[in-house]
Amino acid sequence: MAVATILFSFFAISTQASEKISEDNLWVYDDDITVPSLLHPADPASEVIYLPANVFVPTSDDPSERFPAIIFISSWALNEHEYAPQAELLAANGYVVLSYTARGFYNSPGQITTAGVEDYADASSAIDYLLDSANGYPVDPDNIGVSGISYGAGIALLTGFTDSRVKAIAAMSGWVDLIDSLWAGNTPNSAWINLLIASAQPIPFIASNNPSPEIEANYMNMKLHENVPATKEWGYVRSAKTYLDDVNSRENPPAVYIANNLHDYLFQPDSLFTALEQYNGPWRLDLSRGIHGSGEAGGLLGNEDHTIWLNVGMWFDHHLKGIENGIDQAAPFSTKVLNTGRRESYGSLQPEDEIKVFNLIPESGAQGGLLSDEYSNTVAMDLQFSTLDKVANAGGFQGAYAHTGRTLNTNSILPEYGLVFTTPVLSEPLRLRGEAKVHLSVVAEDKAQYFAYLYYLDPQTGIANWVGHAPFSCHASEGCATTEGQVEEIILDFYWTSVDIPVGKQLMLVIDGKDPDYWRYATTPELNTVVFDSDAQATLELPIVWENSQYDDPVANYQEAQGLNRSADGNANSTKGFGGTLPLFLLPLLAALFTLRHRPN
Repeated sequence: MAVATILFSFFAISTQASEKISEDNLWVYDDDITVPSLLHPADPASEVIYLPANVFVPTSDDPSERFPAIIFISSWALNEHEYAPQAELLAANGYVVLSYTARGFYNSPGQITTAGVEDYADASSAIDYLLDSANGYPVDPDNIGVSGISYGAGIALLTGFTDSRVKAIAAMSGWVDLIDSLWAGNTPNSAWINLLIASAQPIPFIASNNPSPEIEANYMNMKLHENVPATKEWGYVRSAKTYLDDVNSRENPPAVYIANNLHDYLFQPDSLFTALEQYNGPWRLDLSRGIHGSGEAGGLLGNEDHTIWLNVGMWFDHHLKGIENGIDQAAPFSTKVLNTGRRESYGSLQPEDEIKVFNLIPESGAQGGLLSDEYSNTVAMDLQFSTLDKVANAGGFQGAYAHTGRTLNTNSILPEYGLVFTTPVLSEPLRLRGEAKVHLSVVAEDKAQYFAYLYYLDPQTGIANWVGHAPFSCHASEGCATTEGQVEEIILDFYWTSVDIPVGKQLMLVIDGKDPDYWRYATTPELNTVVFDSDAQATLELPIVWENSQYDDPVANYQEAQGLNRSADGNANSTKGFGGTLPLFLLPLLAALFTLRHRPN
């Protein structure tokens, strides 16, 4: 759909009345409510603030009937109308659905505290509001769910892990470890963090956003690598992973559904794996193609046949309504394969059949060499390259948006700015499923930066297709380069990804010293030195699966069991509307458009 058509569709929908009954008489909608919460939750005598909200309530001929409830928490820089299309569908399916604007955004009072204790206290206040008999909502107190995308997802997880009334969670494009997300490889991703900072500022005539001063303070701490312990403590209390022991101690931890995207370089999926492996409750993880927030965007634009949102609905149906729809029996982990569009399922969060190891063998007179799976001693050699320019880069929003369609022309590489290693032409495919790792020995220097990139190269054309990347910054304060100039091993840990590297291509590894998506420090050295010898062997580890798997589709399985004759299809993920490819750099514009559009129609 052309951008002009999309924008017109937003503006063409007129504002409706604040109260409305659906045409099929399945629900009543009220857009004129507020959720009371304490300005300072730790102080019971604190001022009460009121968060803008709306609610869908199913209709019933039985005044004593009670319905499960779902609370949606707005994303960063969006408001309570964000989830309206999906809220309508859930209400029609028998859920009370309340959505509210997180404090500090739009006309919601208080400050933006970046998922601080105030924010998950607000979500608990929304539960209080629904259960308050004076408000008259027909809510079953034993079946409460919380959900959200991005900022809303992080707060939903924090709420579910700290409020025992929450029975099920659906968190999309969120985080469980905020520091690991924002500071992966000790290297903050400036492109995404700058977008967060910019979109939290007031927007004249649209949003009176009110960021807390600590946002700017922590932004500068990450940018300059200062006050690191305080900044990490700030992130620690805002991470659901921090409360894993508490939630695991419950007799029945909430059922956790998580969706994320393989090119989400704001809240990359890596720490989700670690947390879910430690989690005692029921869980499911679905990974899609796309950048931050894009895998779920089609459902926000009214797409009723959207894989992620269909799974969310089934998750709540099973865990809040007790419907035996089989989602708990399907393989609990699925992922898209970036360059094929297939969706595959696995019974484990570590699906690899083997870790394939390649040695980095430097060649005399070249800035790089061979990726070899023969474990011979490495040629003794030191290679240096300039960090003042780049060979490759993460590519910003558009680069992530392009999936593996992003390319690098190897004929234009300037070798003085990095190292390039390639395998021989592949006679069988490499199916990467997981976190690749590069082990390098380097001459350690404080604030040195290394970036690793994987591509698959067409040897006939010299064009390489993107696979993934890993950042790393060496900080003496973090235990790297405590003795300047000594040889030290570093590990570049790639973000989790799923790519089939085809027969007839070459796997290519680039080691670089600069990426414009990441902050470069004032004292970053102008030269990096990588050391190769038998005592400092450089390796690339690839977690691979031997065969492609099928998608164990919960929706198709259920429909087939009901005699609806729909076969499971792992290759389709509906992309009506923006589908899996909504660019988040449109977020400030969408914030304004959602405000105009999302009254039920």
